[in-house]
Formats: sequence, C-alpha cells, structure tokens
Amino acid sequence: MWKDRILAAVMAVVVTAAGTAAVARFSPDKPQFTPGQIEEGITYEVTGVPSDEIVALVDGNGAEAELFTYWLGDTCSNLQSYYSINVAENWDTAVSDGSTLREFIREDVFSAIKQQLVMENLAGKYGVTLSQEVENGLAEARENNIELLGEDGYRAAIYQLGLSEAGYDRVVRMYALNRALYDAYNTPGSELYASDDVLHTWAVGVGYITADHILIPTVDLATRGRLSDEEIAANRALAEDLLARLRASDDPAALFKELADAYSQDTGRALNPDGYTFTHGTMVASFDDAARALGEGEISGIVESEYGYHIILRKPLDVAAAADAVRDEYFNVLIGAEVENAEMELSPAAERFDVAALYDALTAAQSVENEG
Repeated sequence: MWKDRILAAVMAVVVTAAGTAAVARFSPDKPQFTPGQIEEGITYEVTGVPSDEIVALVDGNGAEAELFTYWLGDTCSNLQSYYSINVAENWDTAVSDGSTLREFIREDVFSAIKQQLVMENLAGKYGVTLSQEVENGLAEARENNIELLGEDGYRAAIYQLGLSEAGYDRVVRMYALNRALYDAYNTPGSELYASDDVLHTWAVGVGYITADHILIPTVDLATRGRLSDEEIAANRALAEDLLARLRASDDPAALFKELADAYSQDTGRALNPDGYTFTHGTMVASFDDAARALGEGEISGIVESEYGYHIILRKPLDVAAAADAVRDEYFNVLIGAEVENAEMELSPAAERFDVAALYDALTAAQSVENEG
C-alpha cells in the first residue's frame, strides 16, 4: 500500500543514516489547549475536531488531534498482525484486564502519544538533534516518494495515515529523533551515555550472571530427537569422567575451559567461548537454577536438562559482557521511566474521539487504493 511505502522509505533513512549533531537544540513550542485551524483530514471528518487542535500536553509539548488517528491506525495494525485480531468485529470484547477492546485500544493510543511527546521533550532536554545526513536523507525520501507516487498520490498516502503533511513530517522526525537519542545514549561523552560500570551494576541488580558449561547431549541437537539408549549411557559415562577429572584437578577453572573446548557439544560455544551472561528465564530452568545455586568459581555436579548433561562453572559477572547484554534493555528502562513519570493532560476535545468510527474511516480510506 502507498502508506506502507512512504513509511518504509523514511525508516530506511532513520536506520542507516548517522545519528546526532548538536547544531541546534530541539525545543518544542509551548502550545496550550487552543482551537485548531485545519478543518480537513480524517480526524476532522469523523470528530469535528480540527486536525491541528492540541488535545494532549506533556510539559508544554502538545499533540495535535490527528496524532490520535495515526497512532490508532498503528495500534490496530499491530494487534491484527501479532494477534490476528479483527478489531472491527471485537470492539466490545473483554480483554484480560476486564476492559473492552475499545477501551484498551483507546488507552494504548494515548500511551503512544505520551511516549512521542516525552521522546521529543528528551531530545530537547539533552540537545539531541538530527544530523545533516539524516535531514538530507529525509528530504531525499520525500522527493523519491513524490516521484514514485506523484503529488496527488503522495498526499493520498499521507491522508490514509490520518495525517496532514505537517503531521506526517512530525511523525517521521519523531522516529528519527528516537534513533538519535539511542545513538547519543551509546556515545561516550554524551549526557545520556551509560558506562559499562553503570550497566554492570544494573545488571547485577536485575539478576544477570555468567556461567560456562560442558554439554554432553542426550538428544540430536539438530533434530531434537532422542539418542539411543547406548549413546545416552556412553554420554553419561563421559560426563561423569569429565566431572571426576575436574574434581581431582588443582586448577579446575583452567581445566574446565580445556575440557569444554574439547568435549562440549553446545552449538553456541563458537560464539560464546567464555560462557553465557544471562538473566532469569533465559536458560532452561534446570540450568538456570543450578547455575544460581553456585558461588562464583564453583562447579556443579551433573545437571540434566532436555538437551542432555551439563557441568556448569559459575563465573564472575563479566563487566563488558554484562554491559553488552543489558545496553538495549537499560535504554528502554530509562525511556520507560521517563514516560511513566511524565504527566499528560488531555483537553475536553479528546473525549470526542470514537475509536471505532475513526478506525472505520481509516480502513475505508486505505481500501480506495486496494479497489483501484
């Protein structure tokens, strides 16, 4: 669909272009709940609320009414893609928290708006702006879309998203700013940068550990089919022999690596030659429980899992490995905390948003191309 093409072109720019350059501080205007001017677009046609009317505020940064329609389409599309839910047929269906699907989606849309406003505010707070490369890429993507679709087709594709051209520009810049914030978070010297030590401390607090193991399987690791009784018995004897050699060693940690390199059949060992850094729920339960029961430097007995026999060495939590393991997670936690702690104020006009009617209008607009 047209709407998918124009977003795909922009996202390609956001993902591949370089990140930030503090050349001009992003600072949102400080709108209040004032009437809008644009009496066109899906939002206005369905609700009577002008597309550019401010309906939500976070720390002075305002969201136009049309953003509700855009995020409604995005939310419904995701629900249908991931859960195969036909939202148009289930508005009044109860969901897990006891609310209706209609109520759940409405709340989720406002959560998405809140996150957008917070991300824009964070960009302003930390002086994160778009690099000239990104700016040039966005401009080029726009020109390419117009060349591909024509002026009328380009406007039609944006209309199908529930947006004006100004609203579309704001959304794509928000995606780019999100990426730029992430790049700043990963850039030493940035106010947002999280050092390895900070990440390591956080990883300890949420239960990350490091453990190496020797795996002697009881199944074919490619097919998961059970080995023969004779093969399993031989592998059990091998595991017991390796464990005996470790317990008799004057330097079991050094011997452990030697034996693991020689005998472990873990298919992931080539990428993890020093073991795994993981948190709760990542490994199979018997492995996780046994590893956590060990002190650092201790070696387990034979631990059986669905894959076979493990001998586990608990290691100190490696600073660099822990930082790598949690870097993305910690960024999401930081942003999530900012969103959670922010307060969003809604205008009375926000009460006029009927998610079913707006979604019907969106899908009707998008079906025009399909019929063509």
